[in-house]
Amino acid sequence: MKKYLKVLNSFTFKVITIMNNTLRTRLLTILFIFGLGVYALLPSIRYQLLSDEQKNNLSKDEVAYFDSKSIKQGLDLKGGIYIVLEVDLPQLINSLAKNKDRKFDVFLDELSNDYRNSSADFFTVFEQKALENDLKLPRYFISYGKTKEQIVEQLNIQSNDSINRIIEIIQNRVDQFGVSEPTIQKQGNNRVVVELAGIQDSERARELLQSTALLELMIVKDIDSTNTIVRQIDNLTTTSSKKNDEIDQLFNSDTESNNLGFSSLLIAVGSDLAISSDNLPALKNILNQDNVKQVLEATGSLFLTGNSTETLINDFGEEEEVYLLYHLVDNAELTGGVIEDAQMRLSQSGVTAGQATVQVEMNNEGSREWARITGVNINKRIAIVLDKKVHMAPVIRSQIFGGATVIEGMDSIQEAEDIAIVLRAGALPVPVAIVDQRVVGPSLGADSVSAGTSSIMIGLLLIIIFIVFYYRASGLIASFSLLWTLILLLGVLALLEATLTLPGIAALILTVGMSVDANVIIFERIKEELRNGKSVRSAIDAGYERAITTIVDANLTTGIAAAVLYQYGSGPIKGFATVLFWGIIVSMFTAIIVTRFLFDFITSRKNIEKLSI
Repeated sequence: MKKYLKVLNSFTFKVITIMNNTLRTRLLTILFIFGLGVYALLPSIRYQLLSDEQKNNLSKDEVAYFDSKSIKQGLDLKGGIYIVLEVDLPQLINSLAKNKDRKFDVFLDELSNDYRNSSADFFTVFEQKALENDLKLPRYFISYGKTKEQIVEQLNIQSNDSINRIIEIIQNRVDQFGVSEPTIQKQGNNRVVVELAGIQDSERARELLQSTALLELMIVKDIDSTNTIVRQIDNLTTTSSKKNDEIDQLFNSDTESNNLGFSSLLIAVGSDLAISSDNLPALKNILNQDNVKQVLEATGSLFLTGNSTETLINDFGEEEEVYLLYHLVDNAELTGGVIEDAQMRLSQSGVTAGQATVQVEMNNEGSREWARITGVNINKRIAIVLDKKVHMAPVIRSQIFGGATVIEGMDSIQEAEDIAIVLRAGALPVPVAIVDQRVVGPSLGADSVSAGTSSIMIGLLLIIIFIVFYYRASGLIASFSLLWTLILLLGVLALLEATLTLPGIAALILTVGMSVDANVIIFERIKEELRNGKSVRSAIDAGYERAITTIVDANLTTGIAAAVLYQYGSGPIKGFATVLFWGIIVSMFTAIIVTRFLFDFITSRKNIEKLSI
């Protein structure tokens, strides 16, 4: 180790010697680096000097310019949203299981309830409930092993892979959302923490992060099949003796609503069914009954609502908010895994002209399947389902080649853009739920910036007072280098598009202290040489030569610590490490190069016999 340090110190000394070759070379080098730092910092300075009114009046291009050129601010400085997502591990287990039966459904319900009310690890609860229910795990998870231990181990691996995939997908969504330097990290075994700086629309952020983005293309069943399944459900949910023939009249617009259990909740809208938003809970209760589930499974049926409400004039002449209700084949013809690209587009023709749509492009496999599906289902309706909500259900008029399709039914351009984002990023492998959410207001962030700036200024002022008092004229040179250190460091952060956080401000203050420390070491070495009787010129040369090794070694160890923090830390810790690392480099440059230049410049102009130090 000593050998490597010796080589490093020797190399550093040679570089410094070259840079300190002539005053002109050093001056041009220093001015160039300083000018580059100031240039990088100018957009940040200009933005901070704007009033709140001027900031609000900025054009879209001006906002984009300042966002791209200014120093990025973290959640604690700029405000934004802090969200904790919890992965639905019971649902993951359900998706991985095969040959599911009633016994497994009971086990899964008990597992979900116990895990929610327990602080234990999920798979600890999983093993316990499997034992209590005498569940033979190989029956349901034979592909993951033949023993309980093997199965639990493999399921744990699947869980970790799913969470890593979720983090990757959320990262892709956030990147396309346009958030700078988001923090996305795993917390515990089944949680993901997301920090989005500068985002104030919490509802939009929730939808973007929480949306599973499961796209399915499903065939809509015909009216006769729908009539039949409605009869069957009615027979299970009502004691009424009314004839089943009355259900056939459901689709006649002039027929009054009957009082049959399931069908009594339904409204005829042309050839479609609808359900009042007020009756939606009752509908879900019926569809969740075990006997109804069995009928739906036996017939391969599925009922889903539209993604938004429509206004309908009821029999009393009153407006009523309803959801269209679709009876679908419970087997997706195609899923979103084949999507290659998705973009928001404004419709150019027809009654939907000017409305926001999402244009989907499929890969080669998807294109072939889409052509086959549309070819064998001509004159049938196909529902475009996103996260179990039907966005549209057009009639297939002809076979479609090329893998292109359009999703309509968006309420706004923003909704279409967000759907395009989640489709491009991919579907989450398992649902997630938001368990914690906090919004940091921009005013709190501004207060943090103000407090951080004040702390830097106060600390800098106290240091300058001390160093000038103790080292006199030489202290003024060190104080000048301190100012250069701060300007250059902030310029570097702007060039790197790094994110400044409160811990980053702490690192700025620490950098100021380290810069002073380097100057103190140099000054003390110079004072020792002066006490030994050397001339001012010789004392300065010898002082810097002796101090370099100490300064490099001290900063190297701190730099290693900063690199480790950056590699293994996250969020604010990375921000602290970034500022600290570059602060070390900049402070070494100003202490060894800039202050040395100032000493050499002064002594070269005058024959100084005594140094104020």
